[in-house]
Amino acid sequence: MSITAARRAMLAVLLVVCLGVPSRANASSRHDATEAGIVRELNHARASYGLPTLRTSRGLARAADAHSETMRRTNTLDHGDFFSRIRRYVSSRTVGENLAWMTGCDASVVVSMWLNSRPHRKIMLSKSFRRIGVGSSGSGECFVTADFASAH
Repeated sequence: MSITAARRAMLAVLLVVCLGVPSRANASSRHDATEAGIVRELNHARASYGLPTLRTSRGLARAADAHSETMRRTNTLDHGDFFSRIRRYVSSRTVGENLAWMTGCDASVVVSMWLNSRPHRKIMLSKSFRRIGVGSSGSGECFVTADFASAH
């Protein structure tokens, strides 16, 4: 077998293995327009309180995407054991989570709802949190997860 043929065979085997092995989460770490808008609105709100900007975290975004998809699929709005779930994606001393459900996805409405809820506002305006990941799933019925973590 030639070296080129051997390389092609190895590449084919590697591709099959990669496709066959389940990923750690089925969610991507990309932010769609709604998710980016939520991060922007959250940082705007935090700035008005003199708080530092939240940096997006790929791991937190994956955790949030996976949870939003699970909530959409099961049609439930539930945190579950979010401490353990988030820590599967990131290492952090402190974590928090805000959830939202609404018809349609509107970033400013989601953040406004959280600001008008004492427990949600406390999480999003916590000085402890420096990183965020936002995930949304659905368009007609929109499930949103915002996962927060401290710097370390």
